Amino acid sequence: MYKRLTILFILTLMATAFYFLWENLSLIPFIVELRLKTIFAIILSGTALGVATLLFHAVANNRIVTPSSLGLEFLYVLVKTAVVFVLGSAFLLQVNTVIQFISGCLILVGFALLLYRFFLKDGHNSIFFLLLVGMIASSLFMTLNSFFGILMDPTEFQIAQDIGFASFNRVETTVLKIAAVIIIPLTIYAILLSKKLDVLVLGKDCAINLGIDYHKLCQTALIITVILIAASTMLAGPMFFFGLLILNLVLQFIKTFRHQILFPAIIGMSILILMLGQNIVFHLLNFKTELSVIINFIGGVYFFYLILKVNQKWQLQ
Repeated sequence: MYKRLTILFILTLMATAFYFLWENLSLIPFIVELRLKTIFAIILSGTALGVATLLFHAVANNRIVTPSSLGLEFLYVLVKTAVVFVLGSAFLLQVNTVIQFISGCLILVGFALLLYRFFLKDGHNSIFFLLLVGMIASSLFMTLNSFFGILMDPTEFQIAQDIGFASFNRVETTVLKIAAVIIIPLTIYAILLSKKLDVLVLGKDCAINLGIDYHKLCQTALIITVILIAASTMLAGPMFFFGLLILNLVLQFIKTFRHQILFPAIIGMSILILMLGQNIVFHLLNFKTELSVIINFIGGVYFFYLILKVNQKWQLQ
């Protein structure tokens, strides 16, 4: 187990070093600064997405259901498109990135907390009922986004679409610092909850019998999840299938349910996948596509593989 974890981190370091040093062995200051900023953004975003996905898995106890089911990424795209539709792309491009980051986080977190308030009140409703509402909201957001796209000028819509793709190349240093202040403390706190999360995955009845405040721990995990997803989405953009991909890869690669091991594993896997994707986009495709396109394609194919695999097991039973 620890050997596999070591291999994972070695691969992550190799992918990072390859991205940093490729055609930059002389360490030109300008290129070094740009690539370090990108690497730091990938580390922060990968950490946030990994921790959020594992926390959500502890609550839902399902390998296919991830935080993307709440619809926060679709809301992010809709908000950007709506702003361009109402105020124009020039307004969006002129607004300070710090204001965009903070206001976007507040909108995403506020929407998720409203869902929690109405559909997880006093812990009486199921997490899967919440996810059903989130999926319906996602469909609504996608429909509204398409509606705005039909009414918009094609050039304006193209700008809105470009903003909706995840990219680590337009992240600003100030935004990175704010994101770090949010993501790092929440990650540390989540890791400190590891032993309680080990009990939580045993199920509601077992957790309560073993002295865990089940509803409070679930609420804490879900709130941390939403804040991390919001920070990551506003930092780099939406990556819809990323949580599904990294969660299942980690659970297959690291055969344990101890969160003390799973947290570093999923953080390492997140950074590795993002770094490999960035290498492909930068060195192989020369920025002819966005990172989120590659992530969503691979994640979507992997999702269908998991569905077919589960369906095959059910048929055998």
